[in-house]
Amino acid sequence: MIERRAPAKLNLGLEILRRRADGYHEIETIFLPLGLADRLEFRRAPADSGIRLRVAGGALPEGRENLVFRAAERACAELGVAADLEIALEKSVPIAAGLGGGSSDAAATLLALEALFEKPMLTSTRQRIALELGADVPFFLDPRPALGRGVGERLEALSGVPEMFWVLVAFPFPISTAEAYQEAGLELTLPRGPTSIGALLGPSGLLVSPRNDLEASAVRRHPEIRAARRALESVGALATGMTGSGPTVFGRFANEQAARQAAERVEVPAGARTIATSSPGSASAESMGESDWGVAKR
Repeated sequence: MIERRAPAKLNLGLEILRRRADGYHEIETIFLPLGLADRLEFRRAPADSGIRLRVAGGALPEGRENLVFRAAERACAELGVAADLEIALEKSVPIAAGLGGGSSDAAATLLALEALFEKPMLTSTRQRIALELGADVPFFLDPRPALGRGVGERLEALSGVPEMFWVLVAFPFPISTAEAYQEAGLELTLPRGPTSIGALLGPSGLLVSPRNDLEASAVRRHPEIRAARRALESVGALATGMTGSGPTVFGRFANEQAARQAAERVEVPAGARTIATSSPGSASAESMGESDWGVAKR
């Protein structure tokens, strides 16, 4: 049996540079892994039993509609082994929240099955399969603070990033990533050059609220996103923003105690939940798979 943690992530800022000929958009963003994580267990199953996926903690499909199931199929095909598996997925990362839970679960699946069958893939093969599964999946193969370009798959590790503490406000409604990019793209008239988004993080962490080109359209449909940012500011957030295409909003706090207290005090719209968590610094990101770093939920 193999166990894996699948961490969530934040996008600190997201700038759309241009639309590509294939319909995707070139972006710049900062990926930041979080202590908030799903858990997965993988076991070999009897011959000809197929893939049996069980999900706890969230209403997700347990067949091929689930990215974990598809990642397991792809991994087994590449490794040349029978896809006879029992997989248990325990969800802690909110679903369809812009926190990358499904992508992280898929990446964890690829890595876990290599370990389970003791048959490592070539790095280039693993990266190719990850990108075919989703634009965010490559980041989770080695989650550490990184500048993301292209569609998010071109990653440049960021050094000198300190540990930071966060309060997340997760909403019960999803936002379609494709529709968010389409609507935001209508507002772009000229291609842009690379920006200084990578300079958002320094030795003191995030101190300014980053720009997110997908936020304006999200707020038009869901004004509670702006309300949540203001609520986080009112309880002492040093910087706030919306992660990715949303709808989750984040606030950065000075320390763990401040984040936990803010998560209890902040007034959020009905149906939303608050989560206090942390992100590793560049120096500690390599060991993030070994511990949980205390996550508080409400």
